[in-house]
Amino acid sequence: MKTKILASFAVLTLALACGLTMHAPAQTTQEGTGPSEQPSAPMEIGQEKSAQPVQAEPTQPAPATPDADAPKAADDSKALPSGEAPAKSDKGVGRISMTHGEVSTQRGDSGTWSAAILNQPVLTGDKVSTGAGGRAEVQLDYANILRLGSKAQATIARFTDNYIQVQVGQGLANYSVFGESEAEPEIDTPNVAVHPAHKDGIFRIEVRPDGDSIVIVRKGEAEISTPQGIGQVKAGEMAKVRGSGADAKYKITPAPERDDWDRWNIDRDRMIHEAASWKHTNKYYVGAEDLDANGKWEDAADYGQVWVPNEPDGWVPYRDGNWVWEPYYGWTWVGYEPWGWAPYHYGRWMWYGGSWAWWPGPVWGGFYRPFWAPAYVSFFGFGGGWGLGFGWGGWGGFGWLPIGPCDRFFPWWGGYGGRFGVVGVNRFSTLNRFGGVAPLHAGTAYSNVAHINDAHVGSALSSVAAAKFGVGRTTAVAATHAQLSGARMMTGNMPVVPSRASLSASGRAAAPSTIHSNAAQHFYGTQSTSHSESFQQQTAHLQQSMQQAHFSPVAAGSRATGSSSAGAAAGKTAAATSAAKETNSSAAKSAATQAPASENENRSGSSNAATSLASAAKGAETASAHTESNNGEWKSFTPESHSNESAARGENTESASRAESGSYWNRTASSSNSSRESGAAGRSGYSRPQLNMRQPIAQPRGSGGYGGSHGSTGGGSHSAPSGGGSHAPSGGGGHSGGGGGGHH
Repeated sequence: MKTKILASFAVLTLALACGLTMHAPAQTTQEGTGPSEQPSAPMEIGQEKSAQPVQAEPTQPAPATPDADAPKAADDSKALPSGEAPAKSDKGVGRISMTHGEVSTQRGDSGTWSAAILNQPVLTGDKVSTGAGGRAEVQLDYANILRLGSKAQATIARFTDNYIQVQVGQGLANYSVFGESEAEPEIDTPNVAVHPAHKDGIFRIEVRPDGDSIVIVRKGEAEISTPQGIGQVKAGEMAKVRGSGADAKYKITPAPERDDWDRWNIDRDRMIHEAASWKHTNKYYVGAEDLDANGKWEDAADYGQVWVPNEPDGWVPYRDGNWVWEPYYGWTWVGYEPWGWAPYHYGRWMWYGGSWAWWPGPVWGGFYRPFWAPAYVSFFGFGGGWGLGFGWGGWGGFGWLPIGPCDRFFPWWGGYGGRFGVVGVNRFSTLNRFGGVAPLHAGTAYSNVAHINDAHVGSALSSVAAAKFGVGRTTAVAATHAQLSGARMMTGNMPVVPSRASLSASGRAAAPSTIHSNAAQHFYGTQSTSHSESFQQQTAHLQQSMQQAHFSPVAAGSRATGSSSAGAAAGKTAAATSAAKETNSSAAKSAATQAPASENENRSGSSNAATSLASAAKGAETASAHTESNNGEWKSFTPESHSNESAARGENTESASRAESGSYWNRTASSSNSSRESGAAGRSGYSRPQLNMRQPIAQPRGSGGYGGSHGSTGGGSHSAPSGGGSHAPSGGGGHSGGGGGGHH
């Protein structure tokens, strides 16, 4: 009898246990901390993991008892990435810093063409192309600037901290390099490679329809090379290269007089180099010249100089723009403000004196090397639930908040790219347990996360529906109080898989006139093995990382909560989004004081204005290059005497010897070039001085402008010289931020 009673009790107990287990998934819509508060170990997308990921907790929400779900810092800290090192890369990032007329870009990772927009990132493999009458400026880093004239095309073949290789396929180009450049530049055409000397240089390069290449050195000097050997071109000389391979010949003649194209390039260089804002930052803050005419500098106690933009009441950072997907860096902010490069990719934002102010960081004495980021924000998720079988998913919306000097930063690329995690609003005080980059300043006085419930700070938390994130221009709005109360902050990557709509900064198709099918595809020069990981590979690795972290992928443009749905959506081409706003910076307007009325109309997209400019400038841009002296004689190239350069160039193979002393760039370097700026000796090591958290960490800079060798001219430096009443307008009437770039 007793045995039967015990057996019945055991059956009843088993039934109750099964019932409770089956009921657990029904609770998946309740709020809970879940597995994502025990974030996975670092894993760089597409690379081997350095350590096994920390196992996530079960997919059921933990009981809502106080501190029951608190992460164990002692266990996590051994595996979590921290500091800038995991996110640091030598991969360069430039930007479209001026456009006039029709300008388009083609991505290197997907082959996607789209209309170019101001502040759009440019990376290795990308092409920039102009239509008839178009002009474009690409600031590759603080010391290297590429400009294209009408119906021109160039490819950024290789782009790192130490080497920049540009291939001009057709048309007219100008390449300016400042002597303090840390990157060695190379400009290739179909039949010759141009290697500038390590000093200030301005090089006018044209690829003609007949195959000839024209190289004019306006400043500095250059070595030109073909498989046959090398030649020298000095300032004031023009080299014409005819033929290719073993048949290549060249002749040197005096350069023609400067024309409107040359004067426009000189004006742009001067505007960038002599901007007053360099006195408040340092040369590494590419794009800081945009700040002169778009805001004012003020002194903040214990922080030094902060910049306050000329924006209306109610304006907040990181709202007027969109998120695009870039190789390696992932989700990257493209700001639509004319100054929207430096303040969105360096420094921190703080609520100061009744408005938002940008703090560049501890820039005292010019020693500080800022760390370029796709954006300096904290990501949030709203309205999440538990996706049965997939882990955390079902996001209703995403948001982002500018981070302040006292906020911890959680990068989402590089060594952080494979890490996914969230922390509830009640866990913000424990964020230091999740790795990331430590605050630049102690305390919480200017911590936007700590003051998120403040009306001014909280209103800067921009939000969009989950389906709208990363699919072109979307009108973001301030997060509601309900969203804030249930917000979860990301401590790693965003659980969003990009789609084809995530690849265009403008959301507009490329103008047919900018796609030059006849442009050269083969170039002489150093053959680079650099290439971007394909877009399909990037999305595949991203989804794999999410699955390992027990996160359910959300496809950009779709509220999918399963990995299969996200993968399908990522392979589809989404409809183009509404046209992005392209505005001229005040810097460009002041530089365009000579612009005719018809050209200024192009700011609103007038194609007639672009056509008028093309007709007026076409002759000026090409006539001088066709004016040749009869004094020059055709010569064969002289074989190179440097064996290591022969190995590097003779067979068109990439060689480590470029970094050695044998390259023309390094042979022409002088001690003055390497020490132009006070403290420049430490700039190549990318090291930062220790911060003193108890003292003001930003000191006013001394006199001297950009690079320490060019004096600033103050507020009037944006007014370019007229150069004569007939020359082309220096701003081109185009959309301009005055320069910029994102090279580290």
